Amino acid sequence: MTNIAGADVKIGVHPNNHSLFVLRRTGILEGILQEHGAAVAWVDYEDGAGTPQKLAAGEIDFGGTGATPPLTGQASGIDLVYVAISEPRPASGALVVRTDSPVNSIADLKGRRVALAEGSWQTSFLITALDQHGLAYKDIERIDLSRGGDDALVAGEVEAWIGNDPQLAALQRDGAVRTLLPVAPFISHRSVWFASRDFATNRPEILDAVVSALQRSDAWVREHHREAAEIFARDLPDWPSIDAWEDALRRRPWGLHPVSQDFVSEQQRVADLFARQGLLSRPITVADAVLAPTAALRRVTT
Repeated sequence: MTNIAGADVKIGVHPNNHSLFVLRRTGILEGILQEHGAAVAWVDYEDGAGTPQKLAAGEIDFGGTGATPPLTGQASGIDLVYVAISEPRPASGALVVRTDSPVNSIADLKGRRVALAEGSWQTSFLITALDQHGLAYKDIERIDLSRGGDDALVAGEVEAWIGNDPQLAALQRDGAVRTLLPVAPFISHRSVWFASRDFATNRPEILDAVVSALQRSDAWVREHHREAAEIFARDLPDWPSIDAWEDALRRRPWGLHPVSQDFVSEQQRVADLFARQGLLSRPITVADAVLAPTAALRRVTT
């Protein structure tokens, strides 16, 4: 692996951005960068919610998460820019309860314990769903679990869990949970890739190489779900089974798309809601963090 000091691009990788997790293991980007006389350094970490802070510290130039981290990063003054988004992923998350739970509506959760990864896409989903049902974020007891929310739910330590694949796929496969609220009516639940503005504006050819490599890697996953599932099961042995991974990978979209106006509008609605309920340090204008798409992304729309 290239030493970070000698890298032309430093890319953050964590298990919950499946596209980058696979790309880091394929060699596709390294091959493309050779044509530019450039090199990549991979920075592995566990908590995707901290990706904007790694950009701000100069530890990485590029990363991927759900939709919430770039909002909180922008509000805290981190100069990040959106690079690309996925299609919506409505099947890859849900607010679930145990199959035998007495909880039958979101109103039943008032004052009860809900497990989620605070600061992830799950925060955007939960606050939006609560707001649309006349509840505030403070009306439930939130248990911050970036890992283990599924176990806490099954053990009865929480009344509900915002499930994320592949753990969600595993519980659904076992019939252990039922969906209280799907994601789709509330947020589009996309993967989001973003970069530091300095890197995006000063190394556009390298940024485009990263996007091109992600497109190629995602195309491979789309045609090889089982083989990709084996990669995850091999490198994440404490996570769910190969079968659960395959279920999860099959039901999510693959491929990067330019940042759309629909996405920016959704992000702005969530940002405004966060600001009203005190989850952002200041109001933001999401469009300020949107740049023109790279050449690889312009080809997607032609």
